[in-house]
Amino acid sequence: MLDAYRDLIDELLATPAEIRGVATANTSDPAPSEMRHFIVELRDRDRALLGQIQTMREREVPYLRATSRVASEPERDLASLLDEMETARGDLVSTLINLTLRDWEREAIDEVAGEVTVADLVERHVDFDEAQRARFRELSSE
Repeated sequence: MLDAYRDLIDELLATPAEIRGVATANTSDPAPSEMRHFIVELRDRDRALLGQIQTMREREVPYLRATSRVASEPERDLASLLDEMETARGDLVSTLINLTLRDWEREAIDEVAGEVTVADLVERHVDFDEAQRARFRELSSE
């Protein structure tokens, strides 16, 4: 069971370096606003998941509201957004690494999905992450 959780964490660890590499290879100055919006979305999703996990650890079967779409930050510079994305991912991964087996199986009621565990939320986040990385690569090649 722990190996499956480690695999999820490993997948999440790969994203920031890939995104930074693609983003910094982009020669546009400033970076396209779509690219910055994308990075903000990743950062905010990581922060939202971290908040949900913390809530699940603190409360007995909490109710998790659906996360809303992020607001754009087109005026922000790319380097700052990349740093914030990496920090948010680092905070999330650090928390995941320190979860016990019992924590991974903690349950909550999700407004959209119904009954979920921490593992379910992380698996969905990894799926989202993979789709976003593919979308980011497409965006950068346009």
